[in-house]
Amino acid sequence: MPFGTTPTGFVRKPLTTALAEIEEKAREIFGPGVIQTPQSPLGQLNGFAASIITTAWEMAEDVYQSYDPDQAEGIRLEQLGRIRLLERMDGETDPAYRQAITNEDRARIDLADINRAIAKIDGVSYVQVFVNPADAEDADGVPGHSIAVAVIGGDDEAIARAIRPYVVPGVNTYGNSRVDIDVEGYCRTMLFIRPTPIRMGLQLVAKVAPDRLGCPPPSAAAIGLAASNGLTGVNRPINGRDIDLHLVRTAVSCTYPNVEIVSATYNLLLDGPLTPVPAEVPFLSIAEIVPSAVTVALV
Repeated sequence: MPFGTTPTGFVRKPLTTALAEIEEKAREIFGPGVIQTPQSPLGQLNGFAASIITTAWEMAEDVYQSYDPDQAEGIRLEQLGRIRLLERMDGETDPAYRQAITNEDRARIDLADINRAIAKIDGVSYVQVFVNPADAEDADGVPGHSIAVAVIGGDDEAIARAIRPYVVPGVNTYGNSRVDIDVEGYCRTMLFIRPTPIRMGLQLVAKVAPDRLGCPPPSAAAIGLAASNGLTGVNRPINGRDIDLHLVRTAVSCTYPNVEIVSATYNLLLDGPLTPVPAEVPFLSIAEIVPSAVTVALV
């Protein structure tokens, strides 16, 4: 039976096999009558040597497995991640990091990789990657064969250097922020988007009913909080996403399915007039819903 690295994986030599090989070698050297019982001096030396050999095989198996992202852990997993230009996120567990390295359940690994690289930068609170693979400019104004990366927070040069490894010759970058960086003696210009925040408040009209278990409906304040939570933080709409009635309804219904948002108006803070949604948000801008400016009236 072959041991070590095989086409089907690593096969570790067991203790019994190592001991049998040592005993066979002893018979070749000292003759077939050599005493190798476990109680004999030679038998005890054989057992000691077999134990050392087995430990070495176990270490070899650990090294072999450490090069497999599905089996590697800790620092070794991070070393494998760097080959893919993927750093471990703060607080990211081994299973989640492993999934990112192996692209499990991911169809567009390029977008996921760029997103992770930028999200890792200190101070970045928002990142969204857009790609236009077509020849012509798209509806958002992104030129053909270009990527547009929208970022809030973080250092400009750090962002540019994080984008650069994913921009191959023939692919352009797009945005309203420009950074020139030196790459091995060549100047590379990286463009990316710094979205202009559009601060706004929401005034919602909600129709409520008891839930399917008969519990009373939530209060106006609770509905307002659900709307705020569903439209801010990690749930904030991406840049260029209009604030429309469907978006608001989805934000609330995820928490309270027994609440129907009948209508919604918005105002640009601080003193903009109330206007029915949708609130149009250009691609180079991003809506910033202010929680304290979200109110709800019940009908």
